Amino acid sequence: MLTVLDLINHYLGYFTTNSKTKGRIYTVVGAGGVWYLLYLAYRFFVNGRWLRGALIAAVFLLLLYFVILNIIYYFTKHTSKWDVSPRIEKLLGGTHEEKSERESETVIMPANGLYSRQNVMSGTVVSDAQQQANLDTLALEMRQLDLIANDYGHLGEQAQRQIIAQQGVIYANHPGTLLPYFAMRENNGTLQIFGGINQLQARELGNVSMVGLTPTAQALTNYRLAIASVVLIGGPSHLATRSELVDDVQPYKIKIEIAYDHI
Repeated sequence: MLTVLDLINHYLGYFTTNSKTKGRIYTVVGAGGVWYLLYLAYRFFVNGRWLRGALIAAVFLLLLYFVILNIIYYFTKHTSKWDVSPRIEKLLGGTHEEKSERESETVIMPANGLYSRQNVMSGTVVSDAQQQANLDTLALEMRQLDLIANDYGHLGEQAQRQIIAQQGVIYANHPGTLLPYFAMRENNGTLQIFGGINQLQARELGNVSMVGLTPTAQALTNYRLAIASVVLIGGPSHLATRSELVDDVQPYKIKIEIAYDHI
């Protein structure tokens, strides 16, 4: 069961999946797995091993209690007065870390409009040598203007390790720095991303190769597209070893979100 949960967590890292969606998936998997403990307890009872059977049955009841709480939390809008998880969280010291993680989730407010999340897809950007040089220049300008944070989102080591486990690295400017100015332009069937300190200093930063899971050329025939956000990531970063986090420097790149509407 732990192996299944670890695999699920690994593959969900490839997608933009919020914590509540992950919680629902883990709850469904856990709800199925917990009944296996009841089967084990039954087998022990049948074989006359009452003590082991009783211990496994007790563990089953305890885990079933938490599964029921998770179902209430993740699948309904209700709460339970018998929920002891806040006390356990406080006992384990998890409250402060959760607060720090929430505080690190910066709300990105693009200057060129707001779009419903259901009408926004991530895009894949490919940069050639000149576009990469433009990215590096822009990053330098933003650092000189103190526009790029360098505090790893105020996350502690454990929280950073969780992100590294999913993404392979955590950047010092986690979760990314919104560009002061950005734009997307269509040119002969391709989509080019521009960005800069302002519109007058905007440079070409890359070409959009995919819109969601759809090639750009196909997306252009089916949707009206608009750039929703362009976020700079990379530079100083942390990698994880068994004993500590080590400093590293990653190439700068951009993450984009594209709003769409059916033609």
